Amino acid sequence: MRYLIPSLDMQAKIIIKGHLLNPIWDSHDERRKKRRDAIVDAKMGYLRQYDDVVKAIKASYTESMSEGASEQEHVFTLWLQGEQQAPEIVKACFESMRRHINLPLLVLDENTIFDWISLPDHIMDKWEKGMITRTHFSDICRIELLYEHGGIWADATDFFTSSIPSYVINEDFFLFMAGSNIKLGGTHAFIQSCFMRMRKGNPLLGMWRELLFKYWENENQLLDYFTLHFLFKYLVENNDEAAKLFSSMPKINQDPTHVLFCEYKDAPYSPQFYEEITGKTFFQKTTYKDKSARKPIPGSIAEYIISQNR
Repeated sequence: MRYLIPSLDMQAKIIIKGHLLNPIWDSHDERRKKRRDAIVDAKMGYLRQYDDVVKAIKASYTESMSEGASEQEHVFTLWLQGEQQAPEIVKACFESMRRHINLPLLVLDENTIFDWISLPDHIMDKWEKGMITRTHFSDICRIELLYEHGGIWADATDFFTSSIPSYVINEDFFLFMAGSNIKLGGTHAFIQSCFMRMRKGNPLLGMWRELLFKYWENENQLLDYFTLHFLFKYLVENNDEAAKLFSSMPKINQDPTHVLFCEYKDAPYSPQFYEEITGKTFFQKTTYKDKSARKPIPGSIAEYIISQNR
């Protein structure tokens, strides 16, 4: 991927541990896990240069965290080109949010996003110069939106099938843990950021935000596609206060949220099977990038999902 940090030391560690010392007689899944672990070790090693920064970050408990904070919470999502320009599957996801989430939905774009947040000059400068990609600019925006306003972040490709349960809504800080099933998107990411529930001014979110801003103050390139996730992992593993705050969050695996589209998008739709899969969680992650989203098979689950916008 373009814009990745070209650290020879980091790449050498990945090649040696993830490939050269990865026995070919091991199973495919075992070898993938070793490659994943090598990536994590190498990239966490790169972040050691931020160790003093991470240890110095302090949690800030703002007035907005106290009982009685009155700002109306929203569901935030972002499609930089504007909702009307979104692919059909993304529009279906937006409609599913309106149906199932009992909060106002804000579909923000490259103009309206700045009605809700302001970002440091160094981030805006790197965004305008193309050093920060659209995907990773969205990562920054979701952190800032939730820190400044609280509420829900949902990726534009999150398809909701039921209301958000109270065990999520009642949390001050909640996101899913990355799954272990590689077929369902389980990666080296540690956590997932496609759905997040945060209270305004949450102290752990504030610490994550501070490290993210510091990273982009110092770096002109990505550590990894999951840079946001690596920063969070390094924070909670190397800052005692962050670790304590994170320890109280329910740890729920993301895998059930990735089953429907990842595994069964081309399968024939049936109400019974659809209910069986979607009944295990409240949303399903989709994508607009593959053929099944652009031109779904007639009668398939992908077509059914897209039809929910018609």
